[in-house]
Amino acid sequence: MDERVKDVQVWLNKTYGNVSGFKKAPEDGRTGWDTIYSLREGLQYELGVSPLAEGFGDMTRSALSSVIGSLTPGYSGNIIKLVKGAFWCKGISPVDFNSKFNTNLSNAIEELQNDAGIEADGQLSVNLMAALFDMSAFVLIPGRGVSGVREMQQYLNSRYSDELGILPCDGIYQRATNTALIFALQKVIGVAGANGNYGPGTIAATPTVQEGASGDIVRIIQYGLYVNGFYDGSFDGKFDGTVADSIIKFRKFMNLPPFTSTADLTVIKGLLTSNGNTNRDSIALDTSTQVSTQDLANFKRYGFSVMGRYLTGSVGVGSSKRDKDLTAAEIKRIEDSGMSVFPIYEDGGYEIDYFNKKQGYKDGIIAAVKASELGFPKGTTIYFAVDFDIQDGDIEGTVEPYMNGIITALKYTDFEPGIYGTRNVCLHGEKLGMKNSFVADMSYGWSGNLGFVMPKNWAFDQFVEYSIGGTPIDQVAASGRDKGTKSFSPRKQETISPSDTLKEIIKSLKQDIQIDLSGEEVTILETPTVEVTLSASDEFAGSGDSPIFTINNGKLNSVDITNWLKKKYNMENNSLSVAVDELQKFTVSAGITNGDISISVSQTNGTDYKLSISCNVYKEDNKLVTNTFSIEFGITMKPTDFFHSLPNGDAIKITLGVVLIALIVALVTLITGGAGSSIAGEVAEVVSTLI
Repeated sequence: MDERVKDVQVWLNKTYGNVSGFKKAPEDGRTGWDTIYSLREGLQYELGVSPLAEGFGDMTRSALSSVIGSLTPGYSGNIIKLVKGAFWCKGISPVDFNSKFNTNLSNAIEELQNDAGIEADGQLSVNLMAALFDMSAFVLIPGRGVSGVREMQQYLNSRYSDELGILPCDGIYQRATNTALIFALQKVIGVAGANGNYGPGTIAATPTVQEGASGDIVRIIQYGLYVNGFYDGSFDGKFDGTVADSIIKFRKFMNLPPFTSTADLTVIKGLLTSNGNTNRDSIALDTSTQVSTQDLANFKRYGFSVMGRYLTGSVGVGSSKRDKDLTAAEIKRIEDSGMSVFPIYEDGGYEIDYFNKKQGYKDGIIAAVKASELGFPKGTTIYFAVDFDIQDGDIEGTVEPYMNGIITALKYTDFEPGIYGTRNVCLHGEKLGMKNSFVADMSYGWSGNLGFVMPKNWAFDQFVEYSIGGTPIDQVAASGRDKGTKSFSPRKQETISPSDTLKEIIKSLKQDIQIDLSGEEVTILETPTVEVTLSASDEFAGSGDSPIFTINNGKLNSVDITNWLKKKYNMENNSLSVAVDELQKFTVSAGITNGDISISVSQTNGTDYKLSISCNVYKEDNKLVTNTFSIEFGITMKPTDFFHSLPNGDAIKITLGVVLIALIVALVTLITGGAGSSIAGEVAEVVSTLI
């Protein structure tokens, strides 16, 4: 908490709290939008603007412009106190918090002007007030801001702030920065009515710039190369060999032939917009239309050889609704044409509520089954769509789990995970392990494309839409990472639902157990010292405090489990390997072909110890489980007084050993349907070993 910020908040509420429309600031000493809104509303009240509003719009600007000339050293009034309050909230000290325009305030104004890259004259202006009464930062944001971007933002402010307003100078390349860079280009090349939009007039006026040139146009090219990750030289406006090499690298990475150092429309627009030169050639397209032989002939005549098609679903509503799914008959036509095709999956994905891990897993299985039926070969990438402009702060909790679900689902199939979406979404996917990206660069106004570099794993880049022979298509650039499929070999991939998977596992236990997918625990073995429970869920279980131990082709990675138990609990006895062997017998008996196991140990009721063994099942008897499913054994040990007399570490170690023995008993009992071994004898053996 900043005490000076709290002073500002308290004063705002005391001064304007009874004014109609004023929203009180939180008195927590932290600057946030609610405090900024209160400052703006206080300013509007002093300027006579009504009704009060949270924004800093035209009415506020107009009212301010009529008095800004009088807000000079010597002036005294609440407007100046609001200005000083805004400085405290901005993190710039005006030293005091009173209503006098004094030297302290002039110094604070100069500090902000220096940070913003504009002339530091110590005078207030409408644009400076708009930047001050805002959450925009004018210093480098730790961990996010980049010094070179901040230098560019300050340069743009120094040239164009009178027309564009004062940009943030936080080192983060964002929409405002991108717009200002295009605006700067328009001013340099003489586009009338410069507005920051790369439209037809700007396209027509974009020059071709060669090595040896100099001036502001070269500086803009340098900035564009820098924010795209291809230049780290100085922003001196000189087209030297370093700039030339950077342009060649950019052309090659984006597959923009010819691979020369010439900065033409294709390069310059490609640096400043996500869709680039929409008149450039490419070999790929995608379409939601089930294509005919004539369509394929038309596509080839236009020079296309690779096509993206949807695995499932339909488009349109009502009378205009039509199927978009790729069919076997269509594949035969594609094979005959000599074109290749890559698969896209999109049956939803237009809004944020769609995305979670469970949906990702479900979509992954559906797509893999359909791709197998159509005959796509092993190693084919399936591109899963995130078809809207999701904001950066929302990706981690929605789209990332969705992509993790896809990756998990495809792990035991023939196919590789790919992602379709904005540059930002694709960059997140690249980090998570999506093999290839299909970038939705055609939507150049989306926030997820502005200010984000192209992912290194891009395979396809969608940049313009139109029709060929009446069939709507999206033209797509291809990097060569994914050449599509020309030859198909249909095969069947069997599936099983979570509920049927549970039935098969229960059947294998040879016990009359009544259990569902609710996660509710059912006791399957109980003695005075040990209780064993079983539960199942249509969600994946967490990893507990252990790593993930895999079940692959029915075989449990027993070595890893044994080594982990030894390392974590320093246990050296035969019960470990015996317990793991029993786990292996269980997975075989239950028909779990592929899955993973995790283990956690917890203390309950302050005395009892519980060992939880969770198994996420992906394949049951080589059938893909159609959605998330897990089964969990819970073994609770109720220690005797003997255990309580031991040091806590020894008690945990010995209790774990006893619980492992209980696991052996439980699994033997369940698998064989018999009565199991004598728990007392096993407990005595393991205790003597551990002590």
